[in-house]
Amino acid sequence: MSMQFECVSAWKQNNPKFEQDAIAMWAETGRLLPKHSPEDRAKELAVLAYAEGRLVGITTCVITFYPPLRQKFAFMRLLLRPEVEKSGIVVPLTFAYRETLRQWSLENPAEKVAGYGAVITNRGYGARGVLNAGLTLVNHTPEGSQVRVFWWDHFRLDI
Repeated sequence: MSMQFECVSAWKQNNPKFEQDAIAMWAETGRLLPKHSPEDRAKELAVLAYAEGRLVGITTCVITFYPPLRQKFAFMRLLLRPEVEKSGIVVPLTFAYRETLRQWSLENPAEKVAGYGAVITNRGYGARGVLNAGLTLVNHTPEGSQVRVFWWDHFRLDI
């Protein structure tokens, strides 16, 4: 399936339209766990993918310290509408996420974010996408999901 889509940065923008679109998509797909507030998750929006004016892909970001690597990473969550999962959207959306967070990291060096990462819980579109997006396997979760990261080229370890 080939489609035209646009990736739009939503990181740190507090844009009501983006937040409303994401909340609506989470409600329509039923893919946001009940323990997560859609309004809180909407504050974590990173990059969105639109096709013909309709939101079809969401990435959110949580910057967190990852103990095995002893650094902070911008961990990505990814959700696609089921009808676009095999459209080829994963890699460009992941690259847009990487560039958005890389640029933010450059502009905010005091945050000391080493790179971005993802926990691969879906063996389908997510697994294929990260292999093409430069993420390197660094660990596994207790449940067996892969933990992959990409280090920013501008990041330097304190020694």
